[in-house]
Amino acid sequence: MAERFIHILPEQVASQIAAGEVVERPASAVKELVENSLDAGSRSIAVEIERGGLGLISVVDDGCGMGREDAILSVRRHATSKIRGASDLVAIRTLGFRGEALASIASVSHLALKTRRPEDPGGVELLLSGGDIQEERACAIAAGTRIEARDLFFNTPARLKFMKSEAAEKSAVAEVIQRLALANHSISFTLTADGRELLSLTRASNSLERIRQVFGPKLAAAMLPFEASRPGIRVSGFAITSQESFASARMIFAFVNGRWVRDKMLARAIAQAYETTIPRGRHPAVFLFVEIRHEDVDVNVHPMKTEVRFRNPGALFEVVYHALRERLADQTSRRESRPSLSGGSAPAASGSALEPDTAGAAQGASAVAAQSEAPRPPEATAYRPTGDTVDAVDRPLRLVADSPSATFASQRPLNLGYANRPELDSPRERAIPVYSELRILGQVFAGYIALEDEDGILLVDQHAAHERVTFEKLRAEFKNGGIQVQAMLAPVTVELNPARASAVQASLSELHAIGFDVEPFGPATLVLKGVPAVFAAEGGARLLSDMIDGMGESGFRPGRDGAFEDLLKQMACHGSVRVGRALEEREMRELLAQLDRTEFKTNCPHGRPVHIRFARGQIERMFRR
Repeated sequence: MAERFIHILPEQVASQIAAGEVVERPASAVKELVENSLDAGSRSIAVEIERGGLGLISVVDDGCGMGREDAILSVRRHATSKIRGASDLVAIRTLGFRGEALASIASVSHLALKTRRPEDPGGVELLLSGGDIQEERACAIAAGTRIEARDLFFNTPARLKFMKSEAAEKSAVAEVIQRLALANHSISFTLTADGRELLSLTRASNSLERIRQVFGPKLAAAMLPFEASRPGIRVSGFAITSQESFASARMIFAFVNGRWVRDKMLARAIAQAYETTIPRGRHPAVFLFVEIRHEDVDVNVHPMKTEVRFRNPGALFEVVYHALRERLADQTSRRESRPSLSGGSAPAASGSALEPDTAGAAQGASAVAAQSEAPRPPEATAYRPTGDTVDAVDRPLRLVADSPSATFASQRPLNLGYANRPELDSPRERAIPVYSELRILGQVFAGYIALEDEDGILLVDQHAAHERVTFEKLRAEFKNGGIQVQAMLAPVTVELNPARASAVQASLSELHAIGFDVEPFGPATLVLKGVPAVFAAEGGARLLSDMIDGMGESGFRPGRDGAFEDLLKQMACHGSVRVGRALEEREMRELLAQLDRTEFKTNCPHGRPVHIRFARGQIERMFRR
């Protein structure tokens, strides 16, 4: 008789394999147990761990509890109260649904389960080891459920080798509780590790208050509320001002129907919304809450349920991107069309990195309250040099008034209103200044405009400010039919490096697209006939030379995503007023007025800050007042 090679695995071995998919580490077990508590309608959840969760995981809740029969079934694989058939997988409304978590945890630990329903006179206790029920008995317990898992992975020593240090495992558990708490602000959470309380979060009235509980007032004060919707999709949450950023993406939290997810599409929408507002390589803090029809999202993708699949990811991307981009475009306190928008508390002083403070950091320096209406645009003005000659590097500062072509009105069928929701309101106004309404003290180091308000002094980087104004005008023209060209009074020849001449001439179409009317004149010479109209024609040749000098070896690479926008950033940088250029007061006033009419005005297109604040209290402390 031939030898058989295929055989059925014992149930205990199969359970341990399943546990490896669901319970990768102690934090995974904590997540599954707490999600069960949330599905049970708990209002208070207490978590305790020892040795990073390897020694003990205890989860106590005040949820609906279970009767004896349900308690026994709950520790069996694929036993669940949340779905009954395959059709239920189409629209899952609970955090858990597979019926694997508790059985998987029990199979790799010594587990004790105590539970009681409110209507039962007493509770039931089950003691399990390696997934097998060792003892069943009655017990006294308040309504709810207590689960204790000891010696996690005691019977799978190979898995213990892959565990990180106890400190790392403890940190992972804390992160899990933070995410669950952020998604459930009306529920209290406590986390105790080795007898020390790490988190104690009382029930919060709104999501912003929960953010303040978890990360401290400093971060909460710098958050901007946002909200948008279209049929079947609603997004809301809080995004940090463009004046603050982080070295990693660890402060980006995305929740879909109350479930924390790790989704590349949502991350990309957030990243693109912050483009040109924070430096490249830096990341924002965003708390994104997505509400979507349950049938339009598939959560049955990954055993850990942290990955999802959307039926229409493009539509969701657009809603998230435009909601954030629209909010970042106007970080002032409120608009006439948005009477309920008042933002959060005043943010921390600009110029210093904002780090989460779980111990409750001190409030940031107070700042001027922004006004609701932007100043009226003045007539078109072109500033001329004050001296007899002009250095080619210091081209005249040219600020043209806004025109219909310089205003890009996006036709988006989105509801971007800020409804009267408590979590979107705050007693204090945002601290994004209306620059043109502040008193001008003068110019510092021929590069910074000093402004004064009742709360301190602002230094405005004139180059960064002009760069943002110029970039937004160029981008608006580019999106509305093409960059306007101003003819030169007389054509100017531009000599090229012979080694790069062929690459430059191959990129003439890109130069035309960004507003340069230029033609070849011999193998290493160009004739410049026109320049982008937002710049003064006098410096057109130098601007073109700067653009060519910054061109890569393979040209401008227009096929790459965002290539033209990068060109516009480069052109705005080269064409903006430089540090070292002395400005007249009228030039400073016009620059500030133009800045106030510009979206994303607090940062240059590369993300650097336009202004830095020195709070009055900070100055007075330096003088020991």
